[in-house]
Amino acid sequence: MFKMSTHLNYVFYIIACSVVVVFCTVIPQTMEDLEHYDTGNITQEQILSVLSENTDSRNDGLDATQSRCQTCRIREDQKRIRIESIRNRIEHALKLDIFGIPNITDLRIPKVPSYQRLRERYENEERVGGMQSDAPYSYADQIEDEEDEFGRAERTYIFSEEPPSSTGVLVSNAIYFNMPTLENRDVYKALLWVYIVPRSHFNLPRNVSELFLYKMVPPGKRGGPPVKRFLKKRKKTIPNTSGWHHFDITDLAYKWTSDPSSNLGLAVEAFDADNENLIVLPPTTGINEGYEPNLDLRTTTTAHVRRKRSTGLTCDEQNQFEACCRYPLTVSFVEFGWDFVIAPKWYDAYYCAGECRNEAQSNHGHSSVIQQVPESRMIGNNPGPCCSPVRMANLRMLYFDHTSRLQLTTLPRMRVVRCGCS
Repeated sequence: MFKMSTHLNYVFYIIACSVVVVFCTVIPQTMEDLEHYDTGNITQEQILSVLSENTDSRNDGLDATQSRCQTCRIREDQKRIRIESIRNRIEHALKLDIFGIPNITDLRIPKVPSYQRLRERYENEERVGGMQSDAPYSYADQIEDEEDEFGRAERTYIFSEEPPSSTGVLVSNAIYFNMPTLENRDVYKALLWVYIVPRSHFNLPRNVSELFLYKMVPPGKRGGPPVKRFLKKRKKTIPNTSGWHHFDITDLAYKWTSDPSSNLGLAVEAFDADNENLIVLPPTTGINEGYEPNLDLRTTTTAHVRRKRSTGLTCDEQNQFEACCRYPLTVSFVEFGWDFVIAPKWYDAYYCAGECRNEAQSNHGHSSVIQQVPESRMIGNNPGPCCSPVRMANLRMLYFDHTSRLQLTTLPRMRVVRCGCS
């Protein structure tokens, strides 16, 4: 039996005690108890081994902490990269990378009722989170390359202007709309909004009761400037003539977009008893700004209704998993400094993070093919599948473009709905 000297360092006794537990069922509680145990067969190598195990255990704890910190750093990098990617994609889709940020200093906000309803709808959806729901949009699964890159404009508000000199129009009360170029889209609705200046109750008998709409057409064989051709008329009772009125000019707008040379403008008239046209016409100043005729142009493309699918595994900062998962991520256009965006001011973009095991094969992308290639035939290391979006949803934006038009555009695949290994 090895004999313990009185001058042995107290720490050595503690070390010896931790070694003895390997051979005994009861751990000695005092130094005197140690003398009742046979410790003669304990070697220095065994003591060093126990010390090494204890050190490894402490290192394992440190490694776990470092691993968690590393995961946090990776998550933050993934968020930053995702936000930068979204910003770059929207900048390209809205052509901000070409023309820069639209200047909205002198922009006019249309006062037409349809725009007011559209903006109220967006504001209500933002408050209740309706724009952030997981329900997929009912749009085409396959989107044209042009729309995939620059989005799909669905609605455009166009302010009227005076007919340009190139049209040759000399008729009074004439207006003109600078129509956008439509690619892979068709006009399905076009509403012309006009505003009649209110009159006092004393002047009601002298107010208008009929509104006339004319289209400007070439003069024919006799030559000369374009002439008016009757298009539509609306009759209202005298007390109801002031305020906003609209004409459906879908067929005419469709012709203008398919044949721009046919666009010579319109003439709108609502005369009172003094032969004064009470419709607000361009150019406008002061209190009349925003009340000039406005064209609410709506376009569409061929679409197929999508089936509703599950969102897969969804996590948050409190509930994290090693597996591939969808995490929350909010993108704020206010933080970007994009004051030209009317709605939404922010949206939930989400991002994908987590591990993908090689044995958990995926039906998406190239992973199922890569996983079946023998390692001996792989060039370099086989990275295996990575956690990435396998289901995306669209984002609708209401904003002013570089021509001061108010656009409602759908940008495809801007929000992660489901993550998977691919």
